[in-house]
Amino acid sequence: MDLLPMIDPAQLPLIAVGCALLCGALLVVGFLLQALSGIIDLLLGILGALVDFLQAGPGAWLGCALAILALAACAGIAFLLIDAPSSCAAHPTNFCRWFGFIP
Repeated sequence: MDLLPMIDPAQLPLIAVGCALLCGALLVVGFLLQALSGIIDLLLGILGALVDFLQAGPGAWLGCALAILALAACAGIAFLLIDAPSSCAAHPTNFCRWFGFIP
C-alpha cells in the first residue's frame, strides 16, 4: 500500500512541524526522566545508608550514638551557660551560687 499519494501537499509543513515538536518533546521527557532517576537514586541511597546504619548492630554504630549524645550534652551545657545568668538574676537558687552566677 502506497501512502505517499494520499498525503495532501498542503499538510506537509504541518507534518514537519508535528515531527519536530514530537522530537523536542521526546528530548525533554528524556532529560526529565534522567533527572527524576537521579533524584530517586539519591533518596534511595540515603535511605539505604540509614538502614545499613541501623542494621549494623550495637558494635558498629555505638560510637556514632555516643558522639551524638556528647554533642547534645555540649549543646545543653552551652545553652545552660548562656541562659543561666539571666535566669539567676530573676530567680536565684543554690545552683546559681554553686556555679558563681550570683555572689
